[in-house]
Amino acid sequence: MTTRGRLFLGAGACVTVAGLVLGLPDLTKIGVLLLLLPALAAMLARRDLDLEVSRTVAPLRVTADAHADVTVRVHNSSRLRTPLLRGEEGLAFALGDRPHLLIPKLDHDESRRVTYRVRSHVRGRHRIGPLTIRVNDPFGLATRAVALPGETVLVVLPRVLPLGPVRGVPASGGGDTSTSPRVALQGEEDVGVREYRVGDDLRRVHWRSTARTGQMMVRQDEQPTRRRALVLLDDRASAHAGTGDGGSFEWSVTAVASVVTLLLGEGFQVHLCRASDEAGGVVPVEGLDHALDDLAGVQPSGTTSPRGLSEALDEFTQHGGGMVVGVLGALDDEVAALFTASNRRGIAMVIDHGGFTDRGSAPGPADATVQRLTSGGWRAEVVRPGADLAQIWARTTVGVGVLR
Repeated sequence: MTTRGRLFLGAGACVTVAGLVLGLPDLTKIGVLLLLLPALAAMLARRDLDLEVSRTVAPLRVTADAHADVTVRVHNSSRLRTPLLRGEEGLAFALGDRPHLLIPKLDHDESRRVTYRVRSHVRGRHRIGPLTIRVNDPFGLATRAVALPGETVLVVLPRVLPLGPVRGVPASGGGDTSTSPRVALQGEEDVGVREYRVGDDLRRVHWRSTARTGQMMVRQDEQPTRRRALVLLDDRASAHAGTGDGGSFEWSVTAVASVVTLLLGEGFQVHLCRASDEAGGVVPVEGLDHALDDLAGVQPSGTTSPRGLSEALDEFTQHGGGMVVGVLGALDDEVAALFTASNRRGIAMVIDHGGFTDRGSAPGPADATVQRLTSGGWRAEVVRPGADLAQIWARTTVGVGVLR
């Protein structure tokens, strides 16, 4: 019931009582009419609306601070014409204020589209919808809010900063005798095939490739290979401090996203692991889109131990090892020893929890962790508020070669 409707009810009650007391039937009829009008309006407002809502978002994946256009389509499946409708879109807080939509009258089987724009500077999976329609009667005496089902998710990807290339690590197999661990590519029809050379064993002829290329092809002794890398994200809530873009967790996610983007672009087979991951989860990412989608939704976990990271490192090493990059919180002596066991090496960026809680930059657990790791052969630096990722990356990867 609107304010006008409540006024009609109050006035109707007063006029009806006055008519009865004064013995004026006409006045009583007017009072009864004033009482009936809001009731009739409420019935009109509560009539069923057979509306269907669909929603498209373009693009469905955006980077932080980029815009996305949302188009809402409202279709009237009822045989009755709808009144003028006012709607409000449900939006996640990070997407800003909820847009108010004006939907004109719709005949049977008629549709209308309304487009608006959203933007978020916060990464994540943000909900769009449902659409809440406010239905009024023609007299403005009653109103009813109806939530029409249907939601869409907008994925806001983490920021990716440009980083310098990894120096000293060969990009592919052949022409290098370093101890860089490699993994053979599988599933490619021409893997391990080259042109026939005089003296090659004819039993090694690859007839399918020969028929397709028109030249005699033979199988190679070695297959093309890829470098491997393990990227670790310490997602323990206890390892981080600060909120929003200025917090250490967002800095860490940006760092990991940037490193993964760089390594995939340079041909690495990248494994991405978090402290909260279950054991046995060291599997290569399916591609850059998959990795960034995963990082878009990551949040600080209630995990209290970083052992998941050391277990991932152990599993990665057992399967051949490779380059290791970790964005870590402070580690105790026992876990740090696991990181440096068996001459394991890598690159570590260690979050200074105290610095992100405005307790100054005095040496603390992060500095002790860096000291333990560097003494074990790692390249490690403390990350304090305002740290420049590109500079830290450049310092820790100069002449890195192979760290494993």
